[in-house]
Amino acid sequence: MNAPTALTELEQRLAAPGGAELRATLSQRLATLEQAARERLDSGLVPVAFQQCQAVAQAAAAAREVLAGMTLDSTARTAAPPSPFSRSTR
Repeated sequence: MNAPTALTELEQRLAAPGGAELRATLSQRLATLEQAARERLDSGLVPVAFQQCQAVAQAAAAAREVLAGMTLDSTARTAAPPSPFSRSTR
C-alpha cells in the first residue's frame, strides 16, 4: 500500500520538523479566538452579530479538534476514507 500523501500545506508543515510547536501555537491562537467570540456572545449582541460570533466560536472549536486529532507521526497516518461519491451514482 502506498504511503498516505499530505493533502494540504498545513498537513505538510505539521508533519515536518517543528510541527509540534506549530500545532501548539495554532491551538493556542484558536483557543484565544474562541474565548473572545464567546465573551462577545455573553455581552449581548443583535441577532446577526450573535450568529456570526457563534459561528466563529464553533469554527475555532472545530479547528482545534481537527488539530488535536491529527497525528504527528507520519507513519501512523491512515489512508483517507473512500469518497462518498461512487462512479455508479452519475
